[in-house]
Amino acid sequence: MPKNKKLSISKQKTALLILEWSVGFRPAGSVWVLLLALRGFSLVEIGFAEAVFHVVSLCCELPSGLLADVLGRKRTLTASHVMFVLSTLLMVISHGMVGVCLSLAASALGYNLESGTREAVTYESMLQAGQGSEYLKFSSVQHGVYRFSSGGAMLLAGSTVLLGWRAAYLLDTVIALIGLAAVLTLTEPERDDSGINFRTLPAALAKTVREAWALIKSDGVAVRIMILNALVGACATLTGFYLQEKLEAAVAVPALLGPALFVLELGGGLAGLLTNKLDRLSYSKAVALTGVGVLLCAFAARGTRLSVLMASGFMAGFLDDSLELVSDKRLNDRFPSAQRATLISVSSMIFSVFMIPLSPIFGMWFS
Repeated sequence: MPKNKKLSISKQKTALLILEWSVGFRPAGSVWVLLLALRGFSLVEIGFAEAVFHVVSLCCELPSGLLADVLGRKRTLTASHVMFVLSTLLMVISHGMVGVCLSLAASALGYNLESGTREAVTYESMLQAGQGSEYLKFSSVQHGVYRFSSGGAMLLAGSTVLLGWRAAYLLDTVIALIGLAAVLTLTEPERDDSGINFRTLPAALAKTVREAWALIKSDGVAVRIMILNALVGACATLTGFYLQEKLEAAVAVPALLGPALFVLELGGGLAGLLTNKLDRLSYSKAVALTGVGVLLCAFAARGTRLSVLMASGFMAGFLDDSLELVSDKRLNDRFPSAQRATLISVSSMIFSVFMIPLSPIFGMWFS
């Protein structure tokens, strides 16, 4: 295989930040729960659709990570954004639960293919450029771009509703295409894949599985980080999802819904302010601090007072995203390059394991 072209870390970072923006700024996708509710779907039906998303995610997470490690990060990210485009188009033509579930399944596969791959591209690009010690700082910037762009999309929630769900998803399609264009400008970080072709692919996949499994069996600390981070993340994510519908009922003026949702996203966007302090603590203390805080937010979010709902959503995102950034750094420091995307995909798969039963449970909790 030809040698990779020289990697320009500044161009790589720019493309990665555009990628984060394109995934975050999805006006329809950011308020998908609200759009489905306005179409007449019940919270239980929405919870079922979310469970379908995570069943697909659970089944495809590990294979997608393997493909990224064996076939390359750029190819996998390209496939990811093709699936994002397909997902939005499927939602445009949907008429009932079948179409909605197919759209969410395609979206799940898109996130599966991106999960671990984007982190691997970022981490290995910075290592190759001699900037490995700056990973947490840049990762926090990426996360902030994602959260603020996602918040910007939520700020337009009122306009999105007025636009209509089909037109909104067509807008999401255009944005997904911009993300795809950004992926195509990325440079593949150097890796040893010279002997891989269709005949040797099964053996390469098997080798990656064996080596990843060996690390999981021998590294109990990494497994513990994966499980605790996934559990806290699932509770915070579902609290944020169902707060959308509660905020829609709590705001006195519909035009204030977008700003209210934007405030919720600010929590995740500002998580970088806490990560360095949290990273200095032992992981047990970091989990205790953030996990207890997220649970308190989930209980408080059952109320009806607007200020309490907004504070709960803000703090849940702030605490969860801070823990996620610290967990991501510690896991990447422990993972070998050849299995990095696979092992990060295992972490995401554990998140889906928690999300499958918790999605309908939280739907009933907030009903």
